[in-house]
Amino acid sequence: MADLLDGIARYLDGLGLLTYDPDGTSGDTFPDLMPPTPDEAVALGSYGLGEPDPVTADDESGLQVRCRGPLSGDPRPSRAKAMAVYGALHGLTDTALPDGTWLELAVAQQTPSPIGQDALGRHEHVVNFRIHTVNPTANRT
Repeated sequence: MADLLDGIARYLDGLGLLTYDPDGTSGDTFPDLMPPTPDEAVALGSYGLGEPDPVTADDESGLQVRCRGPLSGDPRPSRAKAMAVYGALHGLTDTALPDGTWLELAVAQQTPSPIGQDALGRHEHVVNFRIHTVNPTANRT
């Protein structure tokens, strides 16, 4: 099975919107994690959206993109990053992601929103998506 977070990260990296290192040793983008460094970072998280269909290969997942800005206390960099990701994913259809995931549709659940500052005063913005993918398995076609 393909890894949706890896596929999204590779796709956005390919557009030049972020820097993703699949090994996790460099870059600014991290699946399932917002590490303390670097200051400007993006965390990608997935969450369930109800019961998957046991017959068809169509899946629907939640995706949260959380963007953190620099130590300057300026909210504009994290907002700009979140807006760029929003612009790249909202309405995206029929796309093969670099990890092999077939993305049928990505729909933002809201425009990027501020979620405040972390303990070091770095601003954060978040945008959530509903991601429709095709995920065939031995029991679903």
